[in-house]
Amino acid sequence: MMIEEIQNNNWRDVIILFFQTSINTSALAKANKYIEEKSAVLKAESNAQKQERLSASIEKKKLDLDILKSNPNEIVEWLDANAIKKISVGSRIIKSTHPLKFSHSSAPNDGVLVDCEDELPLLNTASISNDSKTFDMAHNNGALISISRFLALSYGGFSIYDLILENDFCFLDGFYKNKAQLKIWKSGFSELVEKRNIKSASFTKQIYFPVDSESYHLLAPLASSTLAESIFTKITNAKYKKRTDYFHEDGSLSPRLIMPQNKNAVIRVGGNNPQNVSMLNRGRNWKLYKDSKSSYGVFYVVSSEPPVWHSQLKAPIYKTNFFYDLSANYEVKENIQYLSDFLTRFENLQLSIKDPKRMRWVEEWVENLTDEVLVYVKNIQTLPAGWSAIEEIKLKPEHQVLLDCYRQDEDFSAMKNSSNWQTVIIQDFAVWLNNRLAEANGKFTPQDAHTKLWMKIFKANFREGFITKELTQQEETV
Repeated sequence: MMIEEIQNNNWRDVIILFFQTSINTSALAKANKYIEEKSAVLKAESNAQKQERLSASIEKKKLDLDILKSNPNEIVEWLDANAIKKISVGSRIIKSTHPLKFSHSSAPNDGVLVDCEDELPLLNTASISNDSKTFDMAHNNGALISISRFLALSYGGFSIYDLILENDFCFLDGFYKNKAQLKIWKSGFSELVEKRNIKSASFTKQIYFPVDSESYHLLAPLASSTLAESIFTKITNAKYKKRTDYFHEDGSLSPRLIMPQNKNAVIRVGGNNPQNVSMLNRGRNWKLYKDSKSSYGVFYVVSSEPPVWHSQLKAPIYKTNFFYDLSANYEVKENIQYLSDFLTRFENLQLSIKDPKRMRWVEEWVENLTDEVLVYVKNIQTLPAGWSAIEEIKLKPEHQVLLDCYRQDEDFSAMKNSSNWQTVIIQDFAVWLNNRLAEANGKFTPQDAHTKLWMKIFKANFREGFITKELTQQEETV
């Protein structure tokens, strides 16, 4: 958990936020979840009386949350329970970037800690700056994962783990009730952490690499959970979160993470008995993205194949609807498949997708499709202006206005100013999406309500740079 990303005033705020967002069994987390869920319901509610009741309920729960924050007794109880646990020397928690347990489940909780930085043109753990590096915690007992996450909390450039090793217990200020309690907590946490020197272990994989006729280097290949965490975060953000920063203010494309189509593999680790994984490897899953019940950690494995040559960008001259040029896009196909399966599942259960939680998923997938449309349109607009001014073109005039927007001849300008091309673009998107959904899942039957929803979401998210301000001034109802 990267607490540095959130502006907090002190360690007390950091720890309270940790319990509020990461310890699901805590009263803080339950109150916070209640507020988030009711706020989502309130946003979708149109009845004034229900809105008033929901608002009152939310405000009452916010007051309860403030009381819990001002008197965090449950955190004190948690510290009491965990600081005095009898941890044997072999079961201590070790900070690392390369935990040994991922290599062998029976290995001790050892590992290698790489906390240096270098500027070599290589992708390795040392190439990640310490400011953005997420360190792991290795342990022998799966029950220590929540404690490991607590020790990994960072503020002011230091983690709790680092402070304990320096005999600095400032993070406990504001929680202990007396000096005796503080003394017990100090002793317990001091016994819990340990900084070890690099050493081999009985279950370490070892390779004897010859350097001359009589000498060898002993190599110990270890997977870096810190590097895996950085790669996982970037890929997952690109795959499942809304991409809203593809363009600069001048309309030019900004850098984005391009993933090879069908070239990512996933390794699952841990399962229901997480004894053989570390803190990072256990917590790295799709919980925030698509699999809320996953009980395992995951690794992304990226292909190391050389790049494949792609043909040059071509305008959709021989298609009437440019949206069908996107049908082969991997990201487009993936989002459409998720959306079609989702709609069909709830249709079979005779459940409405208007529930706020379900609607958020639907909106996210359609917004992802809109993002892909934006990228495609912007790329086509980089072609030399006037490419659509040919006799054999089959592309709809409304689509020409959008894709060949810099064309300057009189006939084209008249068509741009007089025709209602924006509405046609929105309607064609909805028709195309319904066709793709029906093709992805034969059990899906598009309804008028689906068409109106696709048009509404697409209209709201299609950027001003592609559809002019005239769109917001029109009085059509979507």
